[in-house]
Amino acid sequence: MNLEQFGEELKQARLKKELSLMDISAETRISLKFLDAIERGQLQILPQTYIRAFLREYALMTGLDPNDIMQRYESARQESSSRKSDDAAPQQTSIQEKTPVEDKKKNPFSLSPLQRNIALGLFIIAAVVMIAILANMNRNSSSGNSIEEVSFDRVVRESEAASIPQPTTTTDSTPVANKAKPDSLRLEITTQDSVWINILIDGKISETYLLGARRKRAWAAKERFVVTMGNAGGATFQLNGKDIGPLGKSGAIVRNTVISEATLKN
Repeated sequence: MNLEQFGEELKQARLKKELSLMDISAETRISLKFLDAIERGQLQILPQTYIRAFLREYALMTGLDPNDIMQRYESARQESSSRKSDDAAPQQTSIQEKTPVEDKKKNPFSLSPLQRNIALGLFIIAAVVMIAILANMNRNSSSGNSIEEVSFDRVVRESEAASIPQPTTTTDSTPVANKAKPDSLRLEITTQDSVWINILIDGKISETYLLGARRKRAWAAKERFVVTMGNAGGATFQLNGKDIGPLGKSGAIVRNTVISEATLKN
């Protein structure tokens, strides 16, 4: 199975689930361009450090086993690479077959013993220099070409950072000396399903996460949190140890939900 066949299998799994590429993009935050490339088997246009993270999220959305999909991807990638090598092999063989004939034509005279010794010495020197150059190139390539597999949380943060509106802060021209207020609110999330969440802390710090099932995370604030999330029923919250439950229904998107001290009184 090559990469094109691998992509077609993923596409058929998506169609069986009656999902569109737009549905998957909305839930996973993966670009439609990248999703289309995956299904066409053109994975070389994707950011190489993110391919495995994208495939895992695609598998979860379409009901496939992520581990099985990763094994299939590796097998398809190796077969595609092997096929390209086989296509290039006949050309290399033909060049090698022509070389002895051409060498015979270019040897109309023989060298004297002195000339042979000089040529041999030059050849040895050139070989030593070439080996040193190749060794240095291999060291550089091995240290610079390693591919790091990153978590999908980081993928989402990097790819969505530019699109998240940052809060505007207004400053008074008259300086006022305010005593720093300690963090008095602690918000904790516990997920039962995969959720996407953006949290704005005290109108200053905006953070975005994609959390899998059975994950916990906590944040601290002085005055309030503003939460926007997808699959709102997939997680429950606690504020200062008090259960406040989910923010919405499963599969629903909630926007700009304010959580503050007033929430504790409800």
